[in-house]
Amino acid sequence: MFSGKPGTGKNHLAAAIGNRLMAKGRSVIIVTVSDVMSVLHESYDNGKSGEKFLQELCGVDLLVLDEIGMQRDTKNEQVVLNQIVDRRTASLRGVGMLTNINHAAMNTLLGERVMDRMVMNGGRWVNFNWESWRPNVSHSRVVK
Repeated sequence: MFSGKPGTGKNHLAAAIGNRLMAKGRSVIIVTVSDVMSVLHESYDNGKSGEKFLQELCGVDLLVLDEIGMQRDTKNEQVVLNQIVDRRTASLRGVGMLTNINHAAMNTLLGERVMDRMVMNGGRWVNFNWESWRPNVSHSRVVK
């Protein structure tokens, strides 16, 4: 679990880890919680259960859930996140979480059950406690 202010490199590091795993033939999905919920809501609206999507999320070698804490804090989201973490830990598959909120807020948001599972098998909470790097990045590109 990577926690810190926006722009501190949480997603960048998760993507680098994912790229390294994919270079070794592993499967990786990095997705925001809001995108997960949107796909599931669309499935429900179309009379489907969303099970196929959940199976896809739970079947990859590494799943990284981004923007934990940005969701609407509904009971349904907590149930879905618990279901994903439960399935992945039961099948010994890695799950990462990226957030801007602190450990206590995550514990309140996700519940003790999910947080306890996140530290199984050596899982760690990593604080990115430095300032955003984004002000140092130039978004202009040189075209030759």
